[in-house]
Amino acid sequence: MKTIAALAAVSLGLAVSAQALAQSVIVRSTGPSASSYPPGKRLPAGTKITLRSGDVVTVLDKVGTRVLRGAGSFDLDATSTRNIGGAARLARSMNSPVAVRAGAVRGGVPNEAGPILPPSIWIADIDKGGRVCVPRGSDLYLWRGEASQRRYTWLGEAEGGAMTRILWPKNTAGVPWPRAVVSLSDGQAYRSVDDSASDNGVDFELVVLDPDKVPTDASGLGVMLLDNGCKAQFEWLAKTLEEPAAESATAP
Repeated sequence: MKTIAALAAVSLGLAVSAQALAQSVIVRSTGPSASSYPPGKRLPAGTKITLRSGDVVTVLDKVGTRVLRGAGSFDLDATSTRNIGGAARLARSMNSPVAVRAGAVRGGVPNEAGPILPPSIWIADIDKGGRVCVPRGSDLYLWRGEASQRRYTWLGEAEGGAMTRILWPKNTAGVPWPRAVVSLSDGQAYRSVDDSASDNGVDFELVVLDPDKVPTDASGLGVMLLDNGCKAQFEWLAKTLEEPAAESATAP
């Protein structure tokens, strides 16, 4: 019994250590120190980042996204008091989502100036493709970053077969995945084709997640997306959680 308890304690310690080591994730970086902070790099809680003049590093911590501008040193504090509800909202499974039009909200405030932001991270970006994560049983959005014009696309399985035509009204960034005609299956590859460029398709590969294991903190959610190859969703997560009123941090 002592051996079992000891093994359990070790396992728990490893899990906690792994979570701590991934407390913050680099989203993007530019400037003289960019090579030291490549996108996707994980940083343990309490790490101090030292930047030079001209450096700009975007970091996803457990609460949201921070933009750090050099020169100076910045502490990645795990005890942030910023709003912690954003990532949990984005991580919820969806049922019967509706189309997302201009005026989508960030934290309940209309976002008219910037791009339309997704109300959920469970999206398939039709212009980027790649792997797409979704919790088992959840619905999924088809998403586009540029929504100023009306658009038509086709969606179906990548290996061929019937495709369904999808209308994107002007100023509509997200439409529900048409599950009634294109079922969602783990490991299945799908293809989105623009109506005006039928030779240039964008492929997705679906990754179905255990909904009970989806983190509700921003960095944990970001790490899970990266570990499953869902890079476009990671980028949208960071963009959606970026602090609107304080886009850069000031070094002490």
